[in-house]
Formats: sequence, structure tokens, C-alpha cells
Amino acid sequence: MFKNPNSYMYEARNSTTDSWGKDSTGLIKYTFDQYGFRNQNNYNESPQYVFFGCSLLFGIGVDIENVFTKKFQCWNFGLAGRYTEDQILDCYSEFKKLKIDCKVIFVWRNRDLLPDLNLGQDHKIYHCLPYRSKPKNHIRLMDNLDYDVSGTHWGIKTHQKFYKLLSHFLQ
Repeated sequence: MFKNPNSYMYEARNSTTDSWGKDSTGLIKYTFDQYGFRNQNNYNESPQYVFFGCSLLFGIGVDIENVFTKKFQCWNFGLAGRYTEDQILDCYSEFKKLKIDCKVIFVWRNRDLLPDLNLGQDHKIYHCLPYRSKPKNHIRLMDNLDYDVSGTHWGIKTHQKFYKLLSHFLQ
């Protein structure tokens, strides 16, 4: 496996806190695994999907069981708090070294900071974007149906609905 390239999250490895990123309500517990990612990945099982991306993917303001990726057989490398899009790509670069055959999904929230999305023409790479895009491997992120406990990110209903849309899209 690989350590989280985001130093703030990596420093939080093997710990639990009740505030992270834009959520300072104290209502959600954020537990980090030994690599500095939110503790939800079973590294003993090969994933069908691997997710890389932003705080929506991390699940700011919702319990880990309600994050949309929890229903997939996947690994979730969502970043939150102080991070850069380059750190998302660093995660992907480190993951590629593991040579695991699976579908890769990127979740990009800020359209102004998107890196070059031409990450090869691999039919197993998908992008969730904050706007409509023509390529077949792109899906538009949803607007909020509800909000998390901090009022800044997707709430439980939005995570549930996006899971349904994304699972249909990936078939």
C-alpha cells in the first residue's frame, strides 16, 4: 500500500477526531487508517473499484456507513481538509504501482482546479465532474438533495442517490 501524500491526513493516521475539514460540529467521528485515509478500506480484499478525489468522496459531515462508496466493493482514497488536486493524482500514481486490475473513478469537485483529464484512454477510468461533459467515461456530479451536518457537503440522501446513479453508469 502507500501512505497518503497529504501530510495533514497522514499525520492523523491511526487516530480518530470529531472534526475534519469544514466539519467542526463534533457530531461525526473521523477515523484514519494506518496510511492516513478515512478508515473504510479492506486492503485484504481486491477491489472492483478504486476512488480518488475530493471531500465529497471522503464523506465530510456524514458517518462512514453513509458515504456512497461504502456500497461498492472498493477502496476510497478521498482527500479532505487542506489538499490539492496534485495530491489526488499522486495517490493515483502510487496506486498504479500496485498493478491491481479494477475500474478507477475520480471525483473532482472544483472545476477551476481540474488537472489535465487525459489520463490515458483507458476504458477503466471514469471521471465524476461538476459539469456536463461529452466523453462516455464522464458523469456529472449531483447537486445537493440535502446537506451534511456542517451544511457544506452532500448529505445522506445525496450520497444514496449518487450511488444509484453511479452504479447504473458503471454497468
